[in-house]
Amino acid sequence: MNKRPPAWLLPNLLSLDAPIVALVWMWMLAEALRVQYVELSSYLLLAAAVWCIYVVDRIRDVSRGVHPIEGEMPWRHSFHWKSRWVLILLVAGIVGYSSFFALFHMSRVLLTVGVVGAVLVGCYWLVSLFDKADVAYGKNMVAGLTFAYGVAAPIVVASEPLPLVLSDVFQPFQGAEGFQLVSAFFSSLAQFIGMVLLTLNMVLLSVHVLLFGLLCVMNINAIDLWERSRRSSDPEVKQESEVALSMGLFMLVVGAVCAVAFVVDDYRAPLCYAIMVSAGLLHVINRLRSRFSVAALRVLADLALVIPVPLVVWLT
Repeated sequence: MNKRPPAWLLPNLLSLDAPIVALVWMWMLAEALRVQYVELSSYLLLAAAVWCIYVVDRIRDVSRGVHPIEGEMPWRHSFHWKSRWVLILLVAGIVGYSSFFALFHMSRVLLTVGVVGAVLVGCYWLVSLFDKADVAYGKNMVAGLTFAYGVAAPIVVASEPLPLVLSDVFQPFQGAEGFQLVSAFFSSLAQFIGMVLLTLNMVLLSVHVLLFGLLCVMNINAIDLWERSRRSSDPEVKQESEVALSMGLFMLVVGAVCAVAFVVDDYRAPLCYAIMVSAGLLHVINRLRSRFSVAALRVLADLALVIPVPLVVWLT
């Protein structure tokens, strides 16, 4: 590896690539769903949350000895590990300020959305402790759907009320005393679980959000499969990696086509077209992957998610 990374790798090196993708798709979802106004704080908090999660995740990877290429620490991991104390202080500051802002300035609905998102992040980190396969499909599924939830939830709840919000969870404690607090605790826990499940159902089971989530999953799978293929000298492993990704992308495109044909209206169709374009670009990158380094493939995979923006602008 060269001592100095190329300039085009800087967004990936600084963990800015995922926040950029998140902001772009949040805007596209707002356009497709005809949400006229989204608070600037929603965009800023989303970008901050994604950045913090990616920074912590990369530091965790190094501390656990997890590196995508054996015998080689990628630039992004090397940078995060060398700068870990500065980055940890930045993350702590951002989390502290974001928590203060969320508690005292955000609406109850957006606060509820944030809490459910934090639950998903916790689930991701829990799954990552156990799913240590070369291509961690389970972890990738949780990661992709968590990313899609974080991007889509503020947009979805802007046009559709939540059935339960965080204040409902604490209602059982009102006026409870003595042994009533035990009953209130279990009632509150049941309310909390119901709030999480109902919020996830409303956000992630929307067709357009589910398709975007699966696109995110395929993006993560693509990177893992490319790294697995690059590690192995077995032609069967390389062929298996290419076929697995191609089949997954094909099924995603079929799902988007069916959504346009039978489910979504004309306003939401451009988002499905964008998903088709991104899936097609990932397939092209997959076919040409031998021409690029692993670092370049990661950047190209993220670009594949951003390139459809003009299409959505033109069609909406």
